[in-house]
Amino acid sequence: MTRLIQPKDIPETLWDAETERIHLAPYLLTAWKHLLQHAGLEQQAMEPVPKGEIGGLGKKETDDHLAWRFSGSSARVQLGFLDPRDELGGVTDAFAKVFSGGTVLVADLPCGSGAAVLTLLTCIAELRRQGCIPRHPLNVRVVGGELSVFARDYASRAMEHIKEELAEQAIWVSAEFLSWDALDKFSTADLTKRLILAGQECSARLMVFANFSGFLQEQGNWENALPQFQNLFVHGRDNNSYAIWIEPQTKQVGGNSGFFSVALDWFKKLFSIFHTKDDQDALQVKNLGKSRAKVQHPLREHQFNVHLEIQRFDLPLKKAKT
Repeated sequence: MTRLIQPKDIPETLWDAETERIHLAPYLLTAWKHLLQHAGLEQQAMEPVPKGEIGGLGKKETDDHLAWRFSGSSARVQLGFLDPRDELGGVTDAFAKVFSGGTVLVADLPCGSGAAVLTLLTCIAELRRQGCIPRHPLNVRVVGGELSVFARDYASRAMEHIKEELAEQAIWVSAEFLSWDALDKFSTADLTKRLILAGQECSARLMVFANFSGFLQEQGNWENALPQFQNLFVHGRDNNSYAIWIEPQTKQVGGNSGFFSVALDWFKKLFSIFHTKDDQDALQVKNLGKSRAKVQHPLREHQFNVHLEIQRFDLPLKKAKT
């Protein structure tokens, strides 16, 4: 499977090759600005981002994240999707298989205000608008899972705001954003049921996990969350089914005792019978996809840096041949 788009063909509306700078997709900016206006956060989004953790379940925490972190989260996903330096081969192959056309399922977990799935869809739309990729009919069934009711409302509102623009590029979206607690087996069972139902007759499936390591590892929730992830990964198996995990590039994420080291060991044990020895050996921290770029702030004359570590997990139906 070839890449969805070659680095040399990425339009300047998404990536300035000369300055190595990301520009967030135009339709994404339309959705984000709509949310900022709706929530009365335009001025706050222009201010410098304060140091420290931003985010949470309450209205203020959700608004702070929308104003100050949404653009960075989106830029990280866009960098992983476009891979302008051609550093993330396995990841870009998965994106190409999922978004080549037909009816596909995308799960955004946890979806927050929708940064990940909105970025993916608006990047594809912009590539089509610029004539970089064919406009094959693409039906996308989106299921987002998120504990914050305020964030779910923003994600739903943003998706509705850009549906017509996506449809102009032959991308038709149906979306639902559900309450999901990663530490609760009943909540995850309900989410899994919806994913199974929504995935019927889909030609490809993609689960995107982004910016989750802080909650899972640094806050000590990984062990309690493991049964829920096992549920999602085991029931997510199908032909052309993938999970892509995107995190910031830090020692806590990619080091030998970091989040990805723990997650990779868990995944290898869970799916040992489904992958060959070579596949298993490739799942090491040293083989994580890594990339970085500058990002043009969409609202003011300011640039910021984004770094990512990213891993593709294949979720096959058939066991590996021995």
